[in-house]
Amino acid sequence: MRRAIHCQVGSFMRFDYIIVGGGSAGCVLANRLSANPKNTVCLIEAGPDTPPETVPASIYSDAFLPDYFQPTRYWTELEAYTEPLGNLSTPDEIKSKMRPRRYEQARVMGGGSTVNAQVLIRGLAADYDEWEQEGARGWGWQDCLPYFKRIERDLDFETPLSGTSGRIPIRRTFPEHWSAFGLSFREAAAARGIPYIDDSHQQEGDACFPFGRNNAYDHRVSAAAGYLDESTRRRANLRVLAETTVSSIAFEGKRAVGVNISRDGRTECMEAGEVIVSAGAIHSPALLMHSGIGQGHHLQENSIAVVADRRGVGRNLLDHPLIGFGVHLRPEAHLADYVRNGFLMHMRWSSGHKDCSPVDMKLTVSGRFAFSPLGKRLGTVNFGPNKAYSAGYIELQGPDPRREPFVAFNYLSDSRDLDRFKTTARFVAGILKESPVSRYISSFWPGIYAASIRNLTQKSVINNVIGSVAAAMLDAGGFGRNMVLGAAIDKRFPLDRVLSDEAVMEGWIRAGVQGDWHPCGTCRMGDPDDRRTVIDPEGRVVGVEGLRVADASIMPTIPCANLNLTTMMIGERMADHILKG
Repeated sequence: MRRAIHCQVGSFMRFDYIIVGGGSAGCVLANRLSANPKNTVCLIEAGPDTPPETVPASIYSDAFLPDYFQPTRYWTELEAYTEPLGNLSTPDEIKSKMRPRRYEQARVMGGGSTVNAQVLIRGLAADYDEWEQEGARGWGWQDCLPYFKRIERDLDFETPLSGTSGRIPIRRTFPEHWSAFGLSFREAAAARGIPYIDDSHQQEGDACFPFGRNNAYDHRVSAAAGYLDESTRRRANLRVLAETTVSSIAFEGKRAVGVNISRDGRTECMEAGEVIVSAGAIHSPALLMHSGIGQGHHLQENSIAVVADRRGVGRNLLDHPLIGFGVHLRPEAHLADYVRNGFLMHMRWSSGHKDCSPVDMKLTVSGRFAFSPLGKRLGTVNFGPNKAYSAGYIELQGPDPRREPFVAFNYLSDSRDLDRFKTTARFVAGILKESPVSRYISSFWPGIYAASIRNLTQKSVINNVIGSVAAAMLDAGGFGRNMVLGAAIDKRFPLDRVLSDEAVMEGWIRAGVQGDWHPCGTCRMGDPDDRRTVIDPEGRVVGVEGLRVADASIMPTIPCANLNLTTMMIGERMADHILKG
């Protein structure tokens, strides 16, 4: 049985706080905890650093560049099973019946905020009130709002709900810059009782609005850029270690006393007064399990000594399942080149399902698939449950911490999610088939996102050639257009059959559903007396001392929004809890 070890101080000093993970929450924590010069803080990130003066153009820029998807910024071996598990109960059974998909998670300073689509949207007030109802005392909407405002520097609005002096700018591309396709969709939504508002912060009921983005003047502002600026990095009490992996947390009895790290080919142990795990919803529970915190029988099966038997570790894995229609745009509906942001309109509205909360659905209208000759001619309408109920789990695949965990999302396992996909697919198809939207599109089809499509979004000589030829064939119409669109459409799921045959529609949804890269919930925050709880409302791991978790993994339920802003809010609020002792 592998046992936790006591740290032996090597070349590193002892720190008051060690933060494991330089993602959206970790960067916030490093800034706030080191603001007091009496606190010594170390931030550890497995991926490369992005110092202010040397941020790669493909991160800083507002458009995809050739090295955007380079593997050094992602956990390249991470895979996930996305289908509903049904009666399959063990990883071996699942592996024998299903094939995993690549699941991109950031491995770079700033985490998801460095590589995501720069979407900055708060959840609804009801989301955070639900957290409090689930046992996360002090995390209701009125408690969280001041921390959202602390983060934001709103470049468009100054209202009682706005943050105006924070470290992360928020800006929007307003309708006067949208394409005719985006504007017509807004008109169609209004005709169906879903009003337009300029500022998503003001949303109370169903509404559509421009995307809020962590972007200033066409440049990304990640959590790393906003919180690890030059003056913060120059603090004598802050050490930033990039390209450093943490294999386990070291314990003395029930107290965390440091972390075991690998760096530059060496394995060492660093001491800490307190360890804060901020490695994300996939890797935070995995690190806890490798350190002896999790379901006791599972740890023992993997030859890991049990420090704390917490059955909630790795359970409650949530995401926003997503599917959509691809759209061929008519020339008059192409988005102007000067508009760098292809995401135009976001919509949050109520499905009306009797067992679901209000404003439970989301939809995204993109006026450009990619910044390429082919991508400019294609749009997308993606949709899915914003309040998803299907939950999966994460387990270890052996005692070696270098091996990625087993990840099963179990999408569509809750019938409410599948039912809402079906009704929404018909709702969206109705909009696309009717005026005013139909005037601006040549055709649309049930989309399935694949690696080949992702690769075409990257800028390269070969992709430019392929895209230019395909774009010319689309413009020519006739056989050429049909040939290009035929390559994009999955022949198992033609549009007319999807819309007329319930079984075909369900087949398309099951084959095409994917996550929106919003994993959360796997180190659930709640009442310490609840056996599902992993951390208490101040971030402390139940059953041990000197250890906290602060990232998207602590969310008891999934908010109706992209998770980046909420994750930074968690970093801000947890920093206050930690500093109060």
